Amino acid sequence: MSLTTQAINPPPSRQLMAVIRLLVLVAVASAVLLLFMGYTGADAESPPVPTVEYRVEPGDNLWQIAEPITTPGGDVRETVSQLMELNDLDGADLRPGQILRVPTTS
Repeated sequence: MSLTTQAINPPPSRQLMAVIRLLVLVAVASAVLLLFMGYTGADAESPPVPTVEYRVEPGDNLWQIAEPITTPGGDVRETVSQLMELNDLDGADLRPGQILRVPTTS
């Protein structure tokens, strides 16, 4: 009867485990930082939209303001969304005298 010897892998050293933990920590921290910075890649290349100021008149609404500046064949809803984003609006309510940034038509 003969005994065969099998190679037994020693457990990883403490130094190796510390390096692995550090690499995981750096990867997680980088991912969290990118999320908080709002990195999408597309935002970095889009130029600022040229705007003019418009003073809201009684009875004005976003649709009426967006319609004349929407490109022919374009979707007025997209222009309304752009107006809301440019002016940090949560809803469509406007007040007479309110100043809006409106994109210029080219």
